[in-house]
Amino acid sequence: MTETLGAATQRAAAHRWKILAVVCLVQFMLMVDDTVVNVALPSIQDALGFTPAQLPWVVNAYILAFGGLLVAAGRLGDRLGLLRTFTVGTALFALASLACGLAHAPWQLIAARFVQGIGAALTSPTVLGLITTVFTEPSERGKAFGTWGAVAITGGLSGVILSGLITGLLSWQWVFFINLPVAACALILLPMYARGVALGRRETKIGLLGAVLLTLAVAATVYALLDLRFWLLAVAAVLFGGFVLSERLGSSPLIPSGLLAARPRVFALTAGILATGALFGTFFTLTLQLQHTLHFGALLAGLAYIPFAAGSFASIRLGPKFGSRFAPQRLLQLALAVVTVGALLLAGGVIVGGYPALLPGLVVFAFGIGLVLPGTAALAVSGVAPENAGVAGGLVTSAQQLGGAVGLAVASILLGPAGDQHAASLAAAAVLAFGAFLAAFGTRPAE
Repeated sequence: MTETLGAATQRAAAHRWKILAVVCLVQFMLMVDDTVVNVALPSIQDALGFTPAQLPWVVNAYILAFGGLLVAAGRLGDRLGLLRTFTVGTALFALASLACGLAHAPWQLIAARFVQGIGAALTSPTVLGLITTVFTEPSERGKAFGTWGAVAITGGLSGVILSGLITGLLSWQWVFFINLPVAACALILLPMYARGVALGRRETKIGLLGAVLLTLAVAATVYALLDLRFWLLAVAAVLFGGFVLSERLGSSPLIPSGLLAARPRVFALTAGILATGALFGTFFTLTLQLQHTLHFGALLAGLAYIPFAAGSFASIRLGPKFGSRFAPQRLLQLALAVVTVGALLLAGGVIVGGYPALLPGLVVFAFGIGLVLPGTAALAVSGVAPENAGVAGGLVTSAQQLGGAVGLAVASILLGPAGDQHAASLAAAAVLAFGAFLAAFGTRPAE
């Protein structure tokens, strides 16, 4: 007899904290992979003979596959079961990581990075889906999302530090090989703890046309913003229009009709896009400021973010206390106000000059963002039925990817031709954070 979704979820919930530990370990791996390759790019170029035009595709191939497939992959998780999809995605990510490390030609590495992105797209939405499914009590869910947010931020920062260490002490191949033991642990442990979620399977069909159109639309948008090819945004708009039409006319919509009908969820996703844009733009700009203006080496520049990590962890630590005093919507508004002030302090610190002048902004910005990322995610999945947890997770992660592309595009433009207008770029990050602050007022449920 097939076990029902409710019974399966209830059994898995008994191991919810162990499940959280495993999925956060995988989330850490995925976030490390977002940044760990960047510092190793010069070594990769020398070893494999990349041309300057080919080299960006080591990063872009991963981002395009990852960002484009998130929503479709999340829906696939709802269709096949969260654990099944997580297992396939993690295994594919591990195999692609091995292929990356064994690559002997540029095309091999680019192809393997694209497959890595597919694996990450299958895995990432199910991480949020599993958290949403097994944590049903509001205070526990808030703590779980807070932990997820801290791990995500720390993973991104750790990638810079690890890349410098690994490339310097071992070789560039090991920035990919380090994924293998993490993936192996997750593939062994999670089925033990989340076995019930594997039975959360639905016979709903996935609209293939809608999935293809949305994947291409998101990929075109991300690529247009990353490579500053803004004419592609018109192509993306046409693809998005086709997707909306296919959703309305098709019998098997990719995104359930009620999921984006909730105004608070739409505003939470919007706030997530803008806040993540502020984070990515700030991170990118500060890295250039530290290395080009202050002449920090790659490893020292990574270590310079330790106060940032400390600030974000402090907010996660205090998050439950704040959560008991403020409604989630109010807490998100306050946190975004803090992020806006932090970005302005960083812009002022750049004008003053020197690393000590950056420290107040680093800590304040990090303290706010440590509450914002889990806050927007929690509000975006609030009230989502378990059978839609995967696609909701895909929407959250896709919003973050789009936000990252927006932030990088804005930073690239405002940094100027010489790439040295750091204060202007950080001021733009403050504007994005303020926009997220305004969007957060729409996350309040209608009276």
